[in-house]
Amino acid sequence: MNFFEITEQQHKATQLGEFMTELTYKIKEDHEMAVRLMRLAEKLSDLDALFGTRWDLDFDDDEKQLAMNCLKLMNNSK
Repeated sequence: MNFFEITEQQHKATQLGEFMTELTYKIKEDHEMAVRLMRLAEKLSDLDALFGTRWDLDFDDDEKQLAMNCLKLMNNSK
């Protein structure tokens, strides 16, 4: 694999990050949740990149749970 190629997992993580970013625009009251979503979306955009984030090392349990919940929401919205 070349350094400029992305894996299927990276592509899905990027899609989830974009979905989470769109969710932040729909949040009216809970600004803390909007910030959490944006930070997690940013971390997902670098998932498994050459010097990027790793699911096992860089994401805590709360972030993993939030990502999984957003993934379910994204899959149900299709």
